[in-house]
Amino acid sequence: MKIISGEKKGYKIYGPGPEEIRPMRHSVRKALFDILQNVVGDSRFLDLFAGTGSVGLEALSQGARHATFVDNLPESVKLIGKSVEKLGYQEVTTLYEMEVSAAIDKFEDRDRRFDIAFVGPPYQKNLSSQTLEHLKGCKIIRNWGIVGLEVFSKTELKETYGSLERIDSRSYGQSKLIIYRKKP
Repeated sequence: MKIISGEKKGYKIYGPGPEEIRPMRHSVRKALFDILQNVVGDSRFLDLFAGTGSVGLEALSQGARHATFVDNLPESVKLIGKSVEKLGYQEVTTLYEMEVSAAIDKFEDRDRRFDIAFVGPPYQKNLSSQTLEHLKGCKIIRNWGIVGLEVFSKTELKETYGSLERIDSRSYGQSKLIIYRKKP
């Protein structure tokens, strides 16, 4: 796996590791960052269910100010840590080995705010809606911030979750990207 564009374009990152880790396909990651190209620069980026960290690392390469990675698998956090070190992003990353719901609560308690959050849960566990329900009730996403999701193509999600309003949805084979914006 490689970084698609930005300052680290072409650099290889570690992955995918254990079979529970499903990295985002290159074409889908490119499509996501084509959508986010005008907002990723100078953002605080949150990568939930981070897996290999490819999405958050791509955000850093494309100018994000900081990336926070959350995954409950020790193997994932190790892989991300190795890639972070290889790319020289130690000063602009934070890694958490914990459940996503617990991390969201922790960020809320500590008054952490993010401009963009990406949610890429395992397809078979159907955690997308549950995570959106959790995000809608907290303030970790800044007003006008973006929440992007990669889900199985047949997954149906609501148009709105609290102040999160769907602004885009695109299918790519077995994957679908859905983008929400937080209204004030």
